[in-house]
Formats: sequence, structure tokens, C-alpha cells
Amino acid sequence: MRVQDPWESRLTTPLLVLFLAISALGFLINGFYQVQQTHSFGQKVREQVKTQTMNAAHEVGAELKTIMKSVDRFATEVTATPDKTFVTKLLEDEFAVNEDIYSLNVTFHPYQYLPNVRYFSPYYERLTGVERKYNLLDYDKPYKEFSWYHRPLKEGPIWTEPYYEPQNNVLMTTYSVPFYQSKEAKREGAQPLGVVPSDVSLDTLTASLKQLDLGLGGYGILFSEQQSLISHPVFSHVREMERLENLIKEPEFAYLAKISGCFEDDLTYLFFNGETLSNSEHYAACTKVPHTNWTLITRMSADMFAMDRDERRQNNIHIISWGAASFIFLILLLTRLRKLTWTQNNVLLSITLILSTSLVLEFARSFKTLEKTDNVVITTQAQREAFSSSYSDRLETMHVAKPEYVATGLYVESLEFVSANNVHLTGHAWQKFNAQQSAFIEPKLAFNHTVNSKIDEVYRKDLQDGGLLVGWHFSIETRQQFDYSKYPFDHKSIELSFNEADMGGNVILVPDLESYEKLSKMDNPAVSPDIVLDEWQLKSSYFKYRFESYNTNFGLDTFFNQNVAPELNYNINIEREFIGPFVTTLLPVMVMVCLLYACVVSMKYTPYGDLRNNITAVVFTILLAHYSIREHLQIDEVVYFEIFYFLLYLVSSIFMLIAHQYYKAKEETGDGRIYKRLANIWFWPVMTISIFIITILTYY
Repeated sequence: MRVQDPWESRLTTPLLVLFLAISALGFLINGFYQVQQTHSFGQKVREQVKTQTMNAAHEVGAELKTIMKSVDRFATEVTATPDKTFVTKLLEDEFAVNEDIYSLNVTFHPYQYLPNVRYFSPYYERLTGVERKYNLLDYDKPYKEFSWYHRPLKEGPIWTEPYYEPQNNVLMTTYSVPFYQSKEAKREGAQPLGVVPSDVSLDTLTASLKQLDLGLGGYGILFSEQQSLISHPVFSHVREMERLENLIKEPEFAYLAKISGCFEDDLTYLFFNGETLSNSEHYAACTKVPHTNWTLITRMSADMFAMDRDERRQNNIHIISWGAASFIFLILLLTRLRKLTWTQNNVLLSITLILSTSLVLEFARSFKTLEKTDNVVITTQAQREAFSSSYSDRLETMHVAKPEYVATGLYVESLEFVSANNVHLTGHAWQKFNAQQSAFIEPKLAFNHTVNSKIDEVYRKDLQDGGLLVGWHFSIETRQQFDYSKYPFDHKSIELSFNEADMGGNVILVPDLESYEKLSKMDNPAVSPDIVLDEWQLKSSYFKYRFESYNTNFGLDTFFNQNVAPELNYNINIEREFIGPFVTTLLPVMVMVCLLYACVVSMKYTPYGDLRNNITAVVFTILLAHYSIREHLQIDEVVYFEIFYFLLYLVSSIFMLIAHQYYKAKEETGDGRIYKRLANIWFWPVMTISIFIITILTYY
């Protein structure tokens, strides 16, 4: 009696249609979910950026308004005081009790305070925390720095253009209000008797900019009404009061030319993304500061707008899997309806699975998280200064003295893998100490996580500002735990971790970015362009801070930051070149698969003994290739490509069993077609679907 082939069952077609519909639905749902997640994530971050930008601008405006209220009220009191000689006592009392103002002054027209006194301008200030008193002179001269005196007499209450005050080393702006002989004189339009100015440090006004959560490299900057830079993490830019027209000529500020709309008078809020800015410039937003015509620009790093790379990779693998399943069931359905031959079915299934595997490998290579979220990447001076400022503020809340920041540089000349987890590096490193630091900090250099280290001082030079520059040549072997399970589509992140210059001395190492021409990750500033990496390709390198938690103070009572210590690292991210592993690993596997398939095809024409010997020879060759890859990598874990060898062992064993059953059936019944068909038709689909599943399980 003939046994019915399950493929000929009446349920086959409905089941294939059902599976095809489920797979197509899964593909559409996952694709829609991915698009929606990306869109909603971008919208959420945009709203976050807008909220923070507007709030920061309003916080600066609120600080200004508080000062304006205090100065306006005091100017009214001065106007209402009949005896102007009492103003000195009034000024002293107001400055003593009003903590909202950092300076206060009453300036009379020449000879208006007393007929025999030309200049009377008592000035109280605590801009740097220390109270001082002066009497200002020559303020009636037509100089630009006295605009706080001349402009209010004509314009009424004004905020002056910010200016640098070298005595206190701060950038200031002044709110100045005119006062009169009396309230009646003011109502009658009489000339003011003088002005009441109050200075405020822009560091105080812009403190809220340091609290912006704009990604690892994000920060806020501020431009005055006349388009002068008045707030920036790098104070040297601010001290020079550089104007927009000059800044846009510098590479770091070139993006400003693309967002010129931020400087329009009618600006409310603007956001700029990759359509306007290049990827290296990331994102920007801008708005106006209330009560002024100042422009606040917030810079966001790309990490804010990048979804979790691991999640994106997993979502894309879901989409690929559902799409591959849809094609597979469609091909099977067409074969069932006799629209395709078995040979065509075989070829199409294999091509679908090979392409799907290639896509999974591409997403696995492209979407891999190399940095932990709590690491702080430093690629610009602004990011460095923002980090230093925020860390100093943190130590201040812990009642720990402000740390000393020592500039440290690095240049890597060679890199070589000595073993699976040991990397040998050579190069140069240096440290710069200012005049004060060189007196009490001992120049030294060391690296963490090393098994061999040779560091020789090669130069020591005095700097023009009284500081000290010390350079070393290093040859070290660092040991790290690398993940080889994704071989050969694997990445390695080599970390050069600097030892603290003075452990227990409250010293933080900061990257000496001024010593490099280019600073972006892709420019690889501290790696020699001629470095030889053998089978590796250099992808990016950069300085970063990694926060280390120690459960000891190393016996040092002065080791304050043991809970979370910022450790300066230089990361070198490399990706394995595919050509080498392809020739040494994948190509032999492909040859073994083809030889095994040749045995399958020739089964009908080959005696059982010869076929068994052929398969045994193939298996022995597979064993040699397997041993070669283990010897090359010298690791304990099982890697991705290695699983192919285990698959070949399994397929060879199964084929030996099928061949045995084929020859047995042929000898007993004379008909072994079912075994020949099983081996011949399903060889490539089984191989490719096994590889596809292995790839998903490895890289998911």
C-alpha cells in the first residue's frame, strides 16, 4: 500500500497560506513599530531639547529680572530721598541686606552731589565672594566702557553690552537706571541727577547652562545683542569677546554660518538637525533670553538622538526574520502549487536565507554599543571644560576642595595583539603643569591594567608662563577582557587608562586637546596615521572619562573620590578586516560544504565504501581547519565561525546515516529514491537555514 506523502496533504496549502499571512503580518507590524519608535524617540528628544533650551533662557531671564526689580526699587528710593547726602548710608544698607545683587553703585553727575565734589560714585561689589568698596572716577568721559553712565541718561533703564573685567577675571554686564532730584522732577521730565548701576557676573547668570542635559558632549553658549560670544565652556573664547563674524571662520564654530536664523530679532525658537548641519556638527537649537536681545544656542551631541544601538539591532533582526519567513513560505506555497520546480525552490530558499544572513551580519556590524552610557566622551575643549566644571561642582557639594586639573596628552605609534587579551602599545605621552602645580605635584606617568610597562622620561622643559612640560616614551602591555564570540565580525575597544598623577592629592587628569590639530573621533588625533594593525581596521579613537568605583581608599586619608572616580582613558576602537578571516576561515568552510555536497550528488554513482571514505576525508579536513582556527585565536570561548564546523560535523553524520539507509534500502527493496531525494533536495536549505539561525542566536 502506498504511503501518502505529507506534502500532498490537503492541509498543506491552507497551512502554508496561514503561515505566509502570519509572517507577512509580523514583518509589517515590526517594521511599523521600528519606524514609529524611531519617530517618537526623535520627537521626544526634540521636545526635551526645546523644554531645556527655553527653561535655560527663562532662568537667565529670571536672574536678570530679579536684579532689575532690586535696582529699580533702589533707584526709586534714591529719587524719593530729599537729602541726597543720605544716599551713602542708604547704599551701604541696601548692599548689606540685599543678597540678590552682586554690586551696587550710585553715580552723580559731576558736582551734583556737592558743589565742591566733581566725582561721587561709591561702588560696592562682591563679584568674587569678597566685598570691596571703591569710588569711581572719570565716568563722564566719552569712553565705551562708561556706557553704563551715558546711555541711561538718554535711553532710560538699560542692560549694557557684556564686557570683560580683568581685575576680577570675570565677564560682566551692567543694569543701569537713572535717578532724579525728586519724584516731581521725574514726572516733569527733568534731567536725571545720575544713575544707579549694578554689575552682575555672567558666570552667575549662565549657571543654569551647565545643568543642561544635552548628551555627553552637549552644552549651551550665549551671544550678546551685538553678536559677541559671552558664554562658552572654553573661557578663552569668552575673554576675548570674539564676534560672530570672526568665530565662523574657526572650524569649531563653522556651524554658526548654517544657523544664521538664530540671530534674527524676531527669533522665538529654532531647531537644526542633519538637514542643515553635518553629522559631525550634531544638532543645535536657539532662542532669545527674556529682557535682552541675547541669543542662547544649545549644542546637542548625536548620542541624544541615537536610539539604543543594541535595541535597534534586535528590532532590525526581528524585521529580517519575519521577512525571510514570508519569502520562505511564499516559495514553498508556489512550489506546492507547482509554479516552481524543486530545483528552483531549492535555489530560491538558499538565496533568501543567504541574503537574510548577510543583512543580519551587516546590522550586527553597524549597530553595536561600544560605550557604556555613564562614560563621558571628550572630543572638544568645550566638552572638557563642561566636564571639569560639573565635576568641580559635584566635589563642592561633597565639601571637597576643588581638584587640580593636569593636562595630559598621548600619541600611539604602534599597536599589536600579543595574545587574545594582551595588547602591546608604544608611543609618547606628556603632561603640562602650570606654575602653581609644578611646585607641589610630582610629574609622573603610569597606566592601569598593565602586565609589562617601560616608561622613560625623554624631555622636561619650562614653559613661558612659568609652567612645566614633561614628556615620556612608553612601551606597555595592557591586559583587557575582549569578546571574541562574534569573530570574525567583531570589534575591539582598546582602553589606555592613565593612572592618577598624584593619588590622594585630589588631582584629575584632563586631555591636552590644544596639542592636537584635529579632535573628532574619526580623525584619530592621538594615533599615528602610519600605524600597522595587521588584520584590523582603525575606526575611531578619542579621550573619555570612565567612572571607577573603589571599595578602598588605598590607605590614603586624602583619597576622597573613591566612590566614583573619573579615570582618564584613551579609547582605540578597531574592527576586524573581513578579507583575512574570509580566506583563512570562511573559504575552507565553503570548500568543505561544496565537497560534502559533491558526495551527496555522487551518492547514486558511488559505491558505499568509496562514499564513506570520501565523507571521512572531508570530516578529517574539517577537523584540521577547526584546529587551525583554535590555534590562531588562542581563546577559550566558542566563536561564531567555529559553530560552522560543529554544523558540518552534524551534517556529515546525518548524511552518513542517510547514505547508509539509502544503500540498505537499495539492496533490500531496490528503491532508495526517498533517501536520495531527502539528501539531494534539502541539503542547501538545511545548511543555509541552520547558518541563518546560528547567526541570529549569535548576534541578537
